[in-house]
Amino acid sequence: MAIVTRFFPVTKDRIGPAKTTECGFSPVELDGTHYLLVESYGAADRKIPGKVSQSLHLNRERAAELKRLLETHFPGI
Repeated sequence: MAIVTRFFPVTKDRIGPAKTTECGFSPVELDGTHYLLVESYGAADRKIPGKVSQSLHLNRERAAELKRLLETHFPGI
């Protein structure tokens, strides 16, 4: 699990092929702070299917920042 504290731009020289995955989400509260929990479950062919691969917690500020990033990179959504 990880609580996202900031987003920042990175430059990638190479991008490898990616596998598809499903992603679940749930509103949660930790220590009095509300988060949107977003989890990916890895590729369908992984050793333990359905096991959580990545788990990110976004508070209100990080969710707003992600919204701005999405709107910038995908105008009109």
